Amino acid sequence: MKQAPLRYGRAALVAVAFVAYLLLAHFTTASGEHGTLGALLAVVPYMGAALLVAARARHRLPALGLWAAAATLLWLRWPVVEARFEWVYLIQHVATFGLLAIGFGRSLGNGEPMITRFARLVHGELAPALVRYTRGATLAWTLFFVAMTLSSLGLFFFGPLPLWSLLVNILTPVLVGVMFTGEFLARLVLLPPGLRTGLVESVRACVNASRRATRPLA
Repeated sequence: MKQAPLRYGRAALVAVAFVAYLLLAHFTTASGEHGTLGALLAVVPYMGAALLVAARARHRLPALGLWAAAATLLWLRWPVVEARFEWVYLIQHVATFGLLAIGFGRSLGNGEPMITRFARLVHGELAPALVRYTRGATLAWTLFFVAMTLSSLGLFFFGPLPLWSLLVNILTPVLVGVMFTGEFLARLVLLPPGLRTGLVESVRACVNASRRATRPLA
């Protein structure tokens, strides 16, 4: 019982830090000033995450070598990064949603829809109603990812920079939350209680299945 307040307190601190980061990222990008701070906000969190991934990789030394090469290139080209740090956000945003759009979209035409595949890991054999729903949900998420990608590119190249920054740094997590909420409400309306496994639970099942599959035998 004593662990619950501590856990909630940590979650609240993480949430506050995340919101503060998004607001700072938006302020530095939309203002067109504070190049050093903006560049640090754009680069450091992702380089830190990449370092953790490299340190835990199966082939650790090559992975750390690639990270060191990327860090060296950033250091050598830092004046360019400071002057154009918004491109870092653009690449991250478009790459993330573009790859998701491609992955979900391809699964609709080749093989099994992505969310159907996730649901099968949870339920095994799927009822026809769940097959229809998961295919529709995969299509909905594909369209969302495509819309986010095109909106980011369109606003960056043809719209005002503050509006693009608002989309990338502030509205993106809000819109993703709206999609999850809409998908949850759709499940409540369209599926019986026994079939209402959400995308988050399905992805968690997929990750767990992948870990079991790659775990070395004793």
